[in-house]
Amino acid sequence: MECANDYNEQALLTMVAQGNELAFLKLFNHNKGKVYTVLLSITHSSVHAEELLQDVFIVLWKRRDRLSQIACFQSYLFIITRNKAYKALRQIAQERLTSRELQPEELHHNDVMETIFASEERQLLQQAVSSLSPQQQQVYQLVKIDGLSREQSAHVLQIKPETVKAHLAKAVKLVRAYCRAGLRLFTL
Repeated sequence: MECANDYNEQALLTMVAQGNELAFLKLFNHNKGKVYTVLLSITHSSVHAEELLQDVFIVLWKRRDRLSQIACFQSYLFIITRNKAYKALRQIAQERLTSRELQPEELHHNDVMETIFASEERQLLQQAVSSLSPQQQQVYQLVKIDGLSREQSAHVLQIKPETVKAHLAKAVKLVRAYCRAGLRLFTL
């Protein structure tokens, strides 16, 4: 059994950021109960909560290189968890609505085209974000995708809110320009 003193979160995050799988397992084991509880309280489904629990930690593993820079890991983990749960609920609601309203033979050509355009727009946005500087990517990810406020993002990144504001303004301007250029090419 592990003692409370054996858990040093910041040291663990640093090891996970370096790719240490055992440290990640310890991080998972220490936090899975709290994450599961939040997911269950939002989704009201143990099946969805279990699936999303894995998704949350997959996101953490994919973003592990940022973990050592996060000042308040518990807040960061909660926000990822909350966003995953709400995204899943929106997706479930949309699937239920679609299955009730539309049968496959009722799909119109415009619906198919809209789906294709939406997919290509998402790809374009991902490319735009990838073209940003690393700091701008982090700020854009935290504010625009993860839903953190500028103050929360500043706290996570351990920088001033004004710095977050400046990076975000530049990032949004560059993303818009990139997307406009891409959409112009797409519609030609």
